[in-house]
Amino acid sequence: MKRLSKKLCLYFILAFLVVCLINVLTSKYNKENDLKSYDEMFNTFYNYSKDSGLNGPKVSMDDPNLIRKLRDHFLVKPAEESKGRRIRYNLSDRSLIDPSMGQAMEIAKIIDYTKGGFFIECGALDGETRSNTLYFERYYGWTGLLIEADPLNFIKMLKKGRRAYLSPSCLSVNPYPEIVSFLQRSNMGRIANDEVVEDEVISNDIEKKTSPVVNVQCFPLYTYLLALNVTVIDYFSLDVEGSELNVIKTIPFDKIDIKTLSVEFFHVKEGDDGVRAYLEEKGYIVTAKVTRQDRLANDYIFAKPSVLTKNVSFYIT
Repeated sequence: MKRLSKKLCLYFILAFLVVCLINVLTSKYNKENDLKSYDEMFNTFYNYSKDSGLNGPKVSMDDPNLIRKLRDHFLVKPAEESKGRRIRYNLSDRSLIDPSMGQAMEIAKIIDYTKGGFFIECGALDGETRSNTLYFERYYGWTGLLIEADPLNFIKMLKKGRRAYLSPSCLSVNPYPEIVSFLQRSNMGRIANDEVVEDEVISNDIEKKTSPVVNVQCFPLYTYLLALNVTVIDYFSLDVEGSELNVIKTIPFDKIDIKTLSVEFFHVKEGDDGVRAYLEEKGYIVTAKVTRQDRLANDYIFAKPSVLTKNVSFYIT
């Protein structure tokens, strides 16, 4: 009996060691494959050695060659159905219905989101974490465009199975396309040369100097819409760590219809009043202000009066 017990213990130990070895090898295999796929993705989207030269003030945002460049090289099509079955989302938390920090629910209060719609979200991070648009896409069939400049975030987003177009680029702060230096800071990445209010967490010189920098292609918002043949945006989510107002100033509001927006204002050098004043001049009304003590949300919610379901006087004035 004792010999049998010793043999069982030995078998358990051997089995445990085999499992550990398999886990180690699997982890190494996955890491090597992830690295390979990252390198492939980076060289595909972020290698500008053969750039067409369609950049700079002389290039119009509606230049047909620019539109073709964006469509052919900087748009990844949505996840498609496979043999009649929709590809499942590859989410880290499938039980979380709305990962936004309150922005999605504020938008849901002012438009009929149940009938579908079109969104644009920039920066989209990994396509799941604090996403302002995943709720509408996942449960109500919305389509749209997710823009994320940081390649480390973008490769994660590629794996989420989002049913929207994805773009490894950034929204231009000028009314023309350009390649910019982008600071890679996870969820606080931003265009390096745009003047913003720096976050106190990364305000020291050492942190600034150690932030990795990557070159990223930027396009005006209007160019994306022309590439997608879209003129109506039901919801535009803009969170680009301080460049929001400069991005908004490039938009030809007379040519496109943006019904609602959520705009982060925390890092904008003109402050929240600057963002609000500019969009109010364009005819928008502030319907809510979403803030949190942990600073994961500092957004104004804007809407055109024509889409409001309540009397205008109900909303923030």
